[in-house]
This record gives sequence, C-alpha cells and structure tokens, in this order.
Amino acid sequence: MISTGRRGTPGTFCGKLSGLGFCLWAGVACGEVPLQADPLRDWKLTLPVDNNQDGKADEVTSLAGYENIPWFRRTPQGIVFRAPAGGARTSDATAFARSELREMAGPRIPAAWDCLAATRRMDIRQSLLHTTTAKPEAAIGQIHDARNDNLMIKYVGPPDANGEHDTGRVEVNVNNAAQHDLLDAAYLLGQTMQITVRAEHGRIEVNYHNLQSGAERTVVAQLDAPSIVGACYFKAGLYIQACSNTDMAGKPNPVCRKKAWPERRHDAPEAWAELLISDLALH
Repeated sequence: MISTGRRGTPGTFCGKLSGLGFCLWAGVACGEVPLQADPLRDWKLTLPVDNNQDGKADEVTSLAGYENIPWFRRTPQGIVFRAPAGGARTSDATAFARSELREMAGPRIPAAWDCLAATRRMDIRQSLLHTTTAKPEAAIGQIHDARNDNLMIKYVGPPDANGEHDTGRVEVNVNNAAQHDLLDAAYLLGQTMQITVRAEHGRIEVNYHNLQSGAERTVVAQLDAPSIVGACYFKAGLYIQACSNTDMAGKPNPVCRKKAWPERRHDAPEAWAELLISDLALH
C-alpha cells in the first residue's frame, strides 16, 4: 500500500491485502477507492531521460496512473524505479542519474520544512532488486536541503558484484557523509527492508528492519546546523551512485570522467539499478 496521509490524515486503502498503491499500479479496478485519489500526490518524479531535449532529466508532477517503462513502472507488488549509469542528469553539476521522488507540499509546490525546527517522518518498505556492477552503489532514501545530503540511506555492493545476487551493506550517511553508520552488514539483493526516518528539531532517527534476515538497527544523529542551506525535504526512490564516461546518447559526462576512481569503476552507459517500493508514507 502507498499511504500519503500527512500528520494524522489516514491513508486511503482498499481491502486488507490490496492497498491503494497496488490497485492503481496494477490497473485493477478498486471500487472502494475514489477515482480522484492519487497515492503519489505528495511527490514529484525525476526520470533518467530527457525526452523534451532540454538538456536535463525530465520531471513529472502529476503521477496519478503515470508510467514510463522501464524507468517507472507499476506492478502488483508496488512501483519499480530503474536508473541507468548513462541516464539523463538533473544538471551538469552531478555525475549520476536517478529515478526518484521528491517531496511536494502541493501541486507544483516543493516541500520546504525547517531542518532544525520541524517534525517529519517518512516510512518506506522497499527492496533493491538490481545494481550496477562496476560501482554497485545507490542512494535509496534521503533528506536534502538546497545544497546538502543531510541524510542518505545507501547500499554498497561487493567489489565483484554481478548486480543480481549480491550481498552488500546498507548504511546511513549524515551531514554530507561526515557520519557513517551501518544499518545492515549483509543485505542480499531482493530482500525487503522497512525503514522509518524521523526528523525532530534537527535530531534524526533511522529505524531499519530487514524483513527476511531479521537484521534491525536504530541510528540517531544530529544535523549540523552551520552547514544547512535553506529548507529540507524527503526523497525516495533510486539515485544511483554510479556513472559512465558517456551517456546513453553518446554524449560525454565530464563530471563522471573527473571522478578519482580507477577506470574499472566506471560503468557502461546501459548498466542499471532497480528498486521496488511497496509502501511509502509521509507524516
């Protein structure tokens, strides 16, 4: 189920087993759900494609019933996000592509809450299904401000990754990775993780539970007030931490080329990662 109620507003659902998200994603008629219900009304989507040819990744602000296969597709299990190493980027300042949701306060109104005064919560149930192989890393949940990665939940795969059956680690990085904490030392691709991120007056708490292995961890951190720029917002979905020297259209990616990595760490443009989100809620 996708439930996007805020501050006590109940999420809409239909039936005990088929949540609103499942009904809409699978294209199944669900009589109990009002037609105007939008399970992703609190989010904007950034895709790893540039279909309008404006030189940057496309954005979609109305997501009711929307699909863009294979980058954003609906399944009976939830929404699947895919991003390639050579995908379109949001700007020339980043090396990485994404298929990712950004929190919104309303139609075309970006969410912007006080990083040090607000109380916010995001719950995600998700499974990382596939990764790039040369650099098998992906951000799978964030708190961001106008400039900084205030919090990043990140998967890091093994050096010999095959992208399909790997065991890697899930970690949380805070204050632009000044603080690193391990959430799961042995995450097997495909396993379901339940994550709650709480922000309360600058205090961040991350609760992690691997529903298959039983691994659990709680991490608490404090946002670095002097480094905060502007307001905060949540991000969910897939922001791969891998790139190719040229994109899928054959254009160079100079930011990727400048990375201080061995050449073997640059992925092929068509290498991809994929994430399934089966439940997502903001409070």
